[in-house]
Amino acid sequence: MFRPTLALPLLVASLPGFAATPPIAADSIVVTAARLAQSQADVLGDLTLIERATLERFRGQSLADVLQQQAGVQFTSNGGPGKASSLFLRGSNAGHTIVLIDGMRWGSATLGSPSLQNLPVDQIERVEILRGAAASLYGSDAIGGVVQVFTRRGQNTSQPSLSLSLGAGSDGQYQASGRLAGQSGKTRYALGLAHSYTDGVSSIANPANPGYYADRDGYQNSSLSAALSHQLVESLELGGNLLYARTESAYDSYVSDANWNSVAQSYDYRDKSTQTSGALWARAQFSPDWQAEFKAGNSRDESRSFTPVSATDLRDAPTSINTRQQSFSWQNDIALGGGTATLGAETLEQTVSGDTDYAVRKRRINSILAGYLITQDTLRGQINLRQDNNSQFGEHLSGQLGASWSFLPDWQLGSNLGTGFRAPSFNDLYWPGAESPDLQAEKSFNREAFLRYRSKPLQVSFTVYRNTVRNLIAWAPIAPGSWTWKPANIGRAQLSGSTLALDWQANGWLAGGHWDWLDAKDVSGGDNDGKQLLRRARQSGALYGGLSLGSLETRLEVVAQGKRYNDAANTSRLAGYGLLNLSASWQLTRDWQLAARINNLADKQYALVQDYGSLGRNGMLSLNWQPK
Repeated sequence: MFRPTLALPLLVASLPGFAATPPIAADSIVVTAARLAQSQADVLGDLTLIERATLERFRGQSLADVLQQQAGVQFTSNGGPGKASSLFLRGSNAGHTIVLIDGMRWGSATLGSPSLQNLPVDQIERVEILRGAAASLYGSDAIGGVVQVFTRRGQNTSQPSLSLSLGAGSDGQYQASGRLAGQSGKTRYALGLAHSYTDGVSSIANPANPGYYADRDGYQNSSLSAALSHQLVESLELGGNLLYARTESAYDSYVSDANWNSVAQSYDYRDKSTQTSGALWARAQFSPDWQAEFKAGNSRDESRSFTPVSATDLRDAPTSINTRQQSFSWQNDIALGGGTATLGAETLEQTVSGDTDYAVRKRRINSILAGYLITQDTLRGQINLRQDNNSQFGEHLSGQLGASWSFLPDWQLGSNLGTGFRAPSFNDLYWPGAESPDLQAEKSFNREAFLRYRSKPLQVSFTVYRNTVRNLIAWAPIAPGSWTWKPANIGRAQLSGSTLALDWQANGWLAGGHWDWLDAKDVSGGDNDGKQLLRRARQSGALYGGLSLGSLETRLEVVAQGKRYNDAANTSRLAGYGLLNLSASWQLTRDWQLAARINNLADKQYALVQDYGSLGRNGMLSLNWQPK
């Protein structure tokens, strides 16, 4: 258990409030909602921007830790830091959200979902979360939305910028990171290194579970990011970027002996993985009205799992599964008729390799896309179309239509319609013994409306939505009591909900939060018709309050989630919970900063997945150096 002997006096001395990232300014520039740069105030989609100042409060942690505090997001984790996690964006399935790193698709094509727990916050500059169907912009999997991560880049400064950070905390946790960035003439550069480690908790917490073993299941992450760009001439810029993360995560499990007894719980079960995303790009300004970007990229998800040879032979028997996604894209943004037209083409090749014998190991998706974004006085409109040709499934057309009306200077009323789809993963189609090559793509139709108020001290938004998903892929036993499971297009779900969000800032004080209501239910007409989808809470939310007093910044957070069910039949209930988090930073001198964070201050015991552990009270104290 964490006892905050150093961090707590610092935090108590800094009360009564907490500094936080200021609310998003009306002129913040974002790109994910339309694939082109636009003001946050002009976005027609439901988009959240998480900037670097917010990410600083999560040093040594992962993107998963940041996302689970955002509106419309619910998370599960199988046993603490670095363990398998699932993101449910607006109640959609884990495979219904695309994750992009600097515009490149990232994740596992076998599982069909990304390992967000392995993306280190220390290498991220900002994150954009786009909720709602976005297949017309990004293709397959964007049923629930898109999470785009932007890695750290070179700065427009005459002198190089160097920063270092060291931190230590509870559960054997420590972190170290360093970064060099700057500009020399027309060349910008950045290089970042980071390492974090934690002893974690026992991934399975229930002694009655056959995989239970009373130890700590640790996690470590070593990462590197790099970026380089050069302005050849005024109309042409070339660049590249790289993100690399290498992780190791221990977990609890077992194997069965000849009599089907659970044994070998003491074996060191572990996963070693490597995630890489890199791209080369060129941006050209062909004329005042025509800008183009060419990009070639490659992302890899490589995983090696260690289990025992047998129930009686505890030597390592490693197996590997790897994904490579290689893409090329060409996008043109053209000023036309008072708005901006977008025309583009993409090709994506997904390849799997390793010890699993997939019948098919490669597929290609060729795509063309078009869009138009326009603002006329108080009216804004957006339309997008995309055609994807998948070598396994043929063609799929996706569309989106949105409009808004600024009926008063600070008020905006709008609506969006959009379609989405998800192509089955390689596991869905070709897992040995469960091959289902005739599976069809999942399809969705999303409707939403919003009302927003934006002024300098206060921002309020209210969004309602309904997303109907057809052809849901579900895995089930081939016969009652069978150990063999296979997937089938048997599902239909309706995801309805609303989100109220508020941010306020004045005279150094700030406060806000969000509240989500979600009705994510099965409407397939079978035995579970009308039941809530697995591990989705009807209600969830967060509140924060903060204060900035010169060199001192402090923040208090409350994160809450209602009850959920651990099974499709809604017979196994997971209790709701509320967590209290505390953080502060103190600028000791011009170059030195002391920062502290305590999560789960009340040491609340809770579960995100039945039988699996979660962190109790935990925290970190870090010392940061950045010469000014």
